[in-house]
Amino acid sequence: MPHIVAVHTGAGNCSHETNKLLKILCKSVCSEVSALLAGGRSATDAAVAGSLLLEDSPLTNAGLGSSITDDKKTRTEASICSTVSGFHCAGDLENVRHPIKIVEMMARDTLENTSQYIPPRIMVGQSAIDRYSQKDAVICQTNICTKRSIKMFYKAEKYFNGKLPAKRRKVDPEVAIKDPDEIKKEVSFSESSKIASNHEKEEGPDGVEDTVGVVCIDSTGDITCATSSGGSVYKYSGRLGQCCTHGAGSYTTPSLGIVTTGNGEQIINKLIAVTVAHKLPYCTDPRAALDACFQHKESRMCGFVAVEKGEEGVATVHVQHTLTNMVVGFMSAQMEAPVVRVVTSEAPVFIETVRM
Repeated sequence: MPHIVAVHTGAGNCSHETNKLLKILCKSVCSEVSALLAGGRSATDAAVAGSLLLEDSPLTNAGLGSSITDDKKTRTEASICSTVSGFHCAGDLENVRHPIKIVEMMARDTLENTSQYIPPRIMVGQSAIDRYSQKDAVICQTNICTKRSIKMFYKAEKYFNGKLPAKRRKVDPEVAIKDPDEIKKEVSFSESSKIASNHEKEEGPDGVEDTVGVVCIDSTGDITCATSSGGSVYKYSGRLGQCCTHGAGSYTTPSLGIVTTGNGEQIINKLIAVTVAHKLPYCTDPRAALDACFQHKESRMCGFVAVEKGEEGVATVHVQHTLTNMVVGFMSAQMEAPVVRVVTSEAPVFIETVRM
C-alpha cells in the first residue's frame, strides 16, 4: 500500500556518539511505522505508534527523560493534527510518560461523538490525566526522570539563577528533585536512578532538548502529524509549548503535513508550521518558506520537517533548521530501508522526492 512516514528526534547540540544513537532510533521508528502503514493502519494510528517509541527513548526530550521544570517536576505535552480529526492537544501533564495517548483518545472522542456534548480539543493538567487514565492503563503518572535530564536541570539552574557553585558536591536525587508531599501519585525517586541506570548506555553523553515529531501519509491519502515534548529545560511550571498551539507545532493541509522543533516561544509567536505550510509548495528552497516567518536578520531558533504529497504517487520530504543539528528519517512503501540523516548547521537544508 502506498504510504510515507517522516520522523525527527528533535534538534540539539549533540555529540557524534549521541547522533549515532539517534540515527538508530530514527531508523527503527521509521521501519516500524512503515510496516504499520503497509498493513493498512491509518495515518493517525501509525503516527501515534511512532510517537510512543520516541517517548520511550531516554535520548529524546519527550516522555522518558523529559526536561525538568523550575519546580523540579516533569510536565509533558503532545498534539495530533490530522486531515481526518483536525487538531487536538494536551499539556502540563505531570509525570506522564505517554502524553500522545491522551491526545489520541481525545481525537477518537471527537470522531466517535454521537451526543450533543462537544468533546474538547485542548486539555491541560490533572483533569486530562484523571479523565483518560481511567480508559487506558498506559496513561499513568510515573517517574520519568533520567540521569541526563537531572544533569541538564542542574546545569540550567546554575545558568539561569547562579545558585550553584562551580564545584557542587554530589546530591541525592531523591532529595534534590522531588518533595514527596507535593506528588499526588508518589513514585520513589530512587526509581529514576534505576531507570537511568538501565538506559545509561543508551543515553549517551548528551541529548536533544526539543520537540519530536512524526508525519504520516497513509494509503488513502490521509495525513497526520504527531508531536510530543517535555518542553524547555527549567521551564516555568504550567508553561505550554508549541505542541499546544495549532499552526505552531504542527499543521496539515489536504496535501502537506509539517512538524516543528526548536524555541517554543518563537515558534508560537511566528506560527511557523502554518506559515511554512502555505509558503512551501511555491518555494524551490525551504529556506524561502522559513524566511517568510521572520524579519531580516531576526534571530531564528527553529526547524521543521514537512512531507508534501504530489501527483502520480510521489511525495517530497522538506527539512530545514537554524539549529546545531537534527536527526531526520523517512521511509515510503517503495523503499527497502529508511533514509536517516544528521542535518547539520553547515548543511541545514534537505529535500528529497520519493515514490510512495
